[in-house]
Amino acid sequence: MTDLAEHVAARDAWARSARGPLALVNAQHVDRPQPVWPVAGQWAPAPGGLTVTAAVSDGVVVDGVPVDGTVLVAGDTAVVPSTVAFADGLAGTVHGRTIDDQVLRVWDPASDAVSRFARIARFAPSPEGWVTTGRYEPRSGLEAPGHLTDAAGDALPIAGTITTTVDGVTVRLTAVRSAPFHGRPRLQLIVQDGTSALPEDDPGSSYSMGRFLYLDEPDGAADVTLDWEWLVLPPCAFSYQYACPVPPEENRIPVSVTAGERHPVDTTGAVLH
Repeated sequence: MTDLAEHVAARDAWARSARGPLALVNAQHVDRPQPVWPVAGQWAPAPGGLTVTAAVSDGVVVDGVPVDGTVLVAGDTAVVPSTVAFADGLAGTVHGRTIDDQVLRVWDPASDAVSRFARIARFAPSPEGWVTTGRYEPRSGLEAPGHLTDAAGDALPIAGTITTTVDGVTVRLTAVRSAPFHGRPRLQLIVQDGTSALPEDDPGSSYSMGRFLYLDEPDGAADVTLDWEWLVLPPCAFSYQYACPVPPEENRIPVSVTAGERHPVDTTGAVLH
């Protein structure tokens, strides 16, 4: 397992990377032929992605070939998603499940946010540590609903619950099933706590919409360990272009978890977003 110092460095590098959250400058829903800021071309929904219509002089390159006419840009659910390059170093990707919800994401690795970013501010590590033990109970499949939804309406399948005691308060948290990590299935906790309600300039605050904690998914009911130092910010903490899930009521922890990531900050130490 990666140690915490490596994790912190990797998170800062991810935030400022060419496909990191600070580089996302537009995420535009395309449901009819239309231009998309700030790139060239006319974009339209199509089965499997979007089409783009452009002239060679527009500088749109799809899968390594300059566009001169109309071509399909395969979305990120395709077997081989398309790569899209624009003038001035911008890039594009297409996200969506059906022809009705295709989104063109535009990435600028030299965005203002990337230039201003300094680091992800964190709570100082506690000498006692911020580790709790808990009990994971998988969902039986009979409960309703079977999923949460993020702000974009995408389903987040509920895997089960984790009961743990945080600073003397026992909570029963809903866990959703996350994308596998290095081939291992993972659980994701979407939580708020007492630090989420504080003003962002308060040194005891964290991002108001909440934070994520990931852990390996057991094969069945099992005891689990939750290391709250590994709480991370959601992508929406870095860019308004992201739609993030709202923590369910049971995941709003009524004590302050002064561990993990707090806010992205700029070179002056001010909250970036």
